[in-house]
Amino acid sequence: MEDKSNSNSKTQRMALDKIPSLVMRFSLTTFAALFFNALYNLVDSLFVSRGVGDNAMGGVSIVFAFMIIQAAIAQTVGGGAAVLVSRFLGQKEENKAGQVTLNAMAVFYISALLVSLLGFIFMKPILSFLGATEEVFPYARQYFLIILAGNVFSTGFSSIIRAEGQMTYALLIWLLPTAVNIVFDAVFIFGFKWGVAGAALATVLCQFVSFLMSVLFFLKFSRQEFKRARLSLKTVKEIFSLGLPTLVQMSSLSVLIMFLNKTISSVGGTPAINTFAYVSKIIIFATVPFNAVSQAMSPVIAFNYGAKNFERVKKTLNFSIIICLIYALAAMVISQFISPYFIQVFTKNSQLILSGAQAIRITALALPFAPISIIFGTYFQARGRKIQAFMLNFSILAFMLPITLVFTKLWSVEGVWWSFLPACLLAALLSLAVKKATDRRELIL
Repeated sequence: MEDKSNSNSKTQRMALDKIPSLVMRFSLTTFAALFFNALYNLVDSLFVSRGVGDNAMGGVSIVFAFMIIQAAIAQTVGGGAAVLVSRFLGQKEENKAGQVTLNAMAVFYISALLVSLLGFIFMKPILSFLGATEEVFPYARQYFLIILAGNVFSTGFSSIIRAEGQMTYALLIWLLPTAVNIVFDAVFIFGFKWGVAGAALATVLCQFVSFLMSVLFFLKFSRQEFKRARLSLKTVKEIFSLGLPTLVQMSSLSVLIMFLNKTISSVGGTPAINTFAYVSKIIIFATVPFNAVSQAMSPVIAFNYGAKNFERVKKTLNFSIIICLIYALAAMVISQFISPYFIQVFTKNSQLILSGAQAIRITALALPFAPISIIFGTYFQARGRKIQAFMLNFSILAFMLPITLVFTKLWSVEGVWWSFLPACLLAALLSLAVKKATDRRELIL
């Protein structure tokens, strides 16, 4: 385990190492963390679908849209704080960095309690709004109750740990809890036969382990100084201001999933809901490399921007885009040939396999365009350009909603899958236009 004496040298690597090796190293550790988290989601889905049934999986998928809201809050607080922490560490102001982290923790726990309270009070209308049909509602309610009870442990502090350059610990804070989750999924679902309640309890235990590891890091291994840290409304405003693009991005994902569930439910009923339950998990898994590169480049850009190393900022952005596009093209081609096998892992239902494979082949066509708005949104966020980041993180949702409404009227459920391609293409074109316009005003980059 790394101690504080090594933290400073690890942070300084962001100013000295070659950009390709730096981004790849950070991306690989971040990818491993996100990969295992996404793998957990797939394995969790596998346990639920094989151990309980397709309708149970549909119920869990309905709740997932709400879970993203809490994750959005956590990542907003953590992401906004991480930008400030990276910047202050780049300026060698460890006390200010500690102040940011303390305020981020306070905001997170208050918001988590409020989200849980609202969830308990409005549970039935929330689940109905999310598109729960009569068949999946009991499963969704059972899962939702336990998730809300353990919501306070769903921390988003790994981004702050990455901001210190502590990528190994940031990886472990994903890996170990994920392993705990998978083990208890098997025990609770197949051993104790607790169904979706067992899946939810395993998730809460995973979050609790992550919470304990976060506490340990900030007490023992962090470079930040907390002795003079105080709660500050000004600091909270800065955190939210910088984290707002992340809130928009993840809230957009939540709103999009809610919208798609509701739309699919209205035109295709429970079978279509169950199809989307599996397809959405695979889509999220496929986009892991985009998010890994995005999260890995953020501290590099923020640190070097704070240190006024603008050429390194530019190289980081360009290299991140290139590796994302290479992966996207490969994934798009591969998905056209093996999409049925993805669905067969979860279910033996021939109708779900056929419809799910078709959905994957169509949505995969959007992959080459999907990372552009993600990468540019993170780039502007790391530089403190809130308006541009906000616009780009919101762009896919903004294009997706009207396109889906039109396409579903023309092609029913299949129209949902085809709406991804034009939405991601338009978001990519907007991202390039915003970057070009910003460059004209800011000659430094």
